[in-house]
This record gives sequence, C-alpha cells and structure tokens, in this order.
Amino acid sequence: MPIKFGQGKYLGLTETKQSRLHGIFFMVLGMAGMSAVDATAKWLVTSDYSVFQVIAVRGWIIVVIMLIWIAVRNRWRDLKTSRVKGHGFRLAIAFAGPVFMFLALKEMPLADVTVIIFGSAFLTTSLSVPLFKEPVGAHRWAAVAIGFIGVIVALRPGPEIFQPAALYAVLASFSFAGINLTARWLRDTETTFQMVFFLLAGTALLGSLFLPFVWRPIPPGDIAIFIAMAVFTLIGYIGMTHAFVIAPVAVVAPFEYTVLIGAVSLGYFIWGDIPDIFVWTGAAVIVDSGLYVIHRETRRETG
Repeated sequence: MPIKFGQGKYLGLTETKQSRLHGIFFMVLGMAGMSAVDATAKWLVTSDYSVFQVIAVRGWIIVVIMLIWIAVRNRWRDLKTSRVKGHGFRLAIAFAGPVFMFLALKEMPLADVTVIIFGSAFLTTSLSVPLFKEPVGAHRWAAVAIGFIGVIVALRPGPEIFQPAALYAVLASFSFAGINLTARWLRDTETTFQMVFFLLAGTALLGSLFLPFVWRPIPPGDIAIFIAMAVFTLIGYIGMTHAFVIAPVAVVAPFEYTVLIGAVSLGYFIWGDIPDIFVWTGAAVIVDSGLYVIHRETRRETG
C-alpha cells in the first residue's frame, strides 16, 4: 500500500487484511528507524551534546528535508491544516515523553525505565477501545502480553523499578502512547506528512528555546551523524505514524517491541555489546508474538 504522504485523507478508510499486514510492515520499518535513532542519539549525547541541542538540530534538518520534498513535488498546500490545536496537543505530548524519560534515567537503571516505557503498548491498546471503539480480541491481547514478557526477560528489571522516580517513566509511557493514539485521532483529516512534519517541526522549535544555554559547536564529522539521525527519525516516525493510520491499534502495537531487537543488534555492531542468553530468549519471545499476529491476520479478516 503506497503511503499517502501528502495527498488525500483517511476519512472513511476501510481496514482490510491487506491494510493490517501493511500496517505491521510499516511498524517494523518504523521501529528499525527508531532503533537507529537511539544509537545515534547515544553517540551524540555521550559526546557531551545537550539533549535539547540534539532535538533542535535534528528537527531543523528534518524540516529542511521535508520542505525540499514539498518544493520538488509542488505540494505547498500540504502545509495547511484545520487541526492546529490538535497538532499542538500532540506536540505537547510528544515533547513531554523524552523529558520524563530522561528524568527517570537520572535515578533508575536503563533496563527498569525501558520495561516501564514499553508498557505504552498496553496503554495504546487499552485506550483504543474506549476512544476508537476498536475490537481487541483475546488473541491480540495475548500478543501484546507475550511480547511484553519477552521485554521483561531480556532486560531483567531490578527492585529499583518500584522507587518513586518510576512515576516519571510511567508518565513517559503515557506520553508515547498518546503520540500513537493522536495519530489515529488525526487521521480523519490529516495526512501522514502533516502529522510527521508538524510534530517534528514543533519539537525542533521547542528544543531551540534552550539553545542559548546549551549550545556547543558541531564539528563536520558530527554533522554527518546529525544528518543520519534526522533521516532515521523520518523513517521511524513515518513508519510508526502510518502504521497506526492504516491498521487497528491492537494489531500493530505488539510490533513496537521489535525496537529492542534493533537496539541489541546495533549495540553489538557499534559498541561490541554482546547480548546474553536472557536478551536472546526475550528477543525470541518478541519475534514469536509478532509472527503469531501475522499468522492470525493472514487467516481471518477480524481478530
């Protein structure tokens, strides 16, 4: 299914077996992009760049790339929207996510924070029922639950997961779930292009407010990393947003866990981090839960 990247809306979109499978594909693609984003972000942050500088510079590179795309295709009308408040609401949710996540990381181990944040798949699936009246059958719930078990096995959270700072991670989890759900909400009037552009342009603008206090010069070698991060971010957000636009939340949400597989792979190839048996076991569980969803969706029109 071609991405309606700047053309047409999704009002009255009929979801079929094919659209659900395409949604799974785009979610996996998006999570691959987000894994690469995490890797490049780690590289930049450990090089003493402020998080706000990384967000701002990455965002403005993305804005330039997307404006070039608009100019080449002469689609300036795609910058018009009737949902300014909706995009503003989504931006507030999106910008809060990493802020809360970083606050949690100051006090808690990465594994504990990651497990809590992966709970966003549960939140996204649960809230899709009252918000969008989507049917979530036992098989889809099982896929979400089994995938989450795989995450827990891989990361092995410790007792620190119950400390007060975990509230920040919970709030970050709500934020990431909100990003996914607002994509579903805005799809009736907005295109994938609009949702991605306004979100990332907005985060760039908000991040820029902190630049006078955190800016440090960027050598040419690091500029290439910023550009790569911007491209990976586009792949991640386009894939993730389009997945929630064309397929039911409960179908694509379990595939958010595949970001762990990408992160483990990149950690090995870039930093030489060798996964232990728990990571391999958890990854296998995640893959199996995803394959189960695909199997179910290829067999029946409703799950």
